Amino acid sequence: PHLSQLPVVLTNMAEPVPEDAESGSAFTFHALDNTFKSLSAREAQDSLHKWNLSPFMRAHTFRFDQRFDPEQLDAFLSDFFGDANVQLAMPVCTAPGDAVHGASWAPLGPVQQAAVRHTPLRTTVLRLDFFDRLNDAGVVRNGSITGCYDAQCGDVIVSDVLRKLLLDESAEEWDLFSAAERSELIFHVMQRLAIGGGMNQWDTEMEPYLALTKALYKDLVTVQKTAGGKLQIASLATSVTGISGCSLFPRESPHNFCYVSIDPIARQVKCWYAAFFSIM
Repeated sequence: PHLSQLPVVLTNMAEPVPEDAESGSAFTFHALDNTFKSLSAREAQDSLHKWNLSPFMRAHTFRFDQRFDPEQLDAFLSDFFGDANVQLAMPVCTAPGDAVHGASWAPLGPVQQAAVRHTPLRTTVLRLDFFDRLNDAGVVRNGSITGCYDAQCGDVIVSDVLRKLLLDESAEEWDLFSAAERSELIFHVMQRLAIGGGMNQWDTEMEPYLALTKALYKDLVTVQKTAGGKLQIASLATSVTGISGCSLFPRESPHNFCYVSIDPIARQVKCWYAAFFSIM
């Protein structure tokens, strides 16, 4: 179906937490169970395995006790990644492993204040029709992703126009999305799923990517209704690229990712992480 015929991406509403715990010198975190329902579905697991993401990926949700203000983001991230409960539930990948033993994982280790390098992301998109322009520009035709001649973009062999749009700044399709639109969390989610891991078996249809983008984005963010009845996303999101003095990723790659999404109303923080291993 045409993307605009799909329903609104977000329906989960933020539930406020009583103002019983004030901000202190440090945030504390408690792991919650089974909070990424999008990733536990059988279809999603099959796709993530096919796209070579599941062996090197983790996703988890945590509750925090203190009130959060956006100005505290740097301190919050340092406390988050240094927290013992977070490190136990969200170890980082240290080596790719093999078919027998799988990837290796270990706690991140001590994290110093102001050590987390990150880039804030926008969370303004509420509908999946954000991606309708892929149809309009011929990147997707009748549901199929348009192919192109093979070209190497860094560690990735590009063989279709979608990945060309995502990776090649010189491609004519690059300008379909502005810099601001490319900084939207939902764009990052789609991009990470489409690029996948180093041994990605890409889908030729767009629907699997859009379906999981929609479900995962809905898990990552929550919505609140303004006094005027307008829906808006309550979550604050950022892309974490590194932590001084720690190895967040085993190897340098632009295709590693670690997204943190903070819901200050429900006092929950969600983290989606994956390491990339090139076969080049």
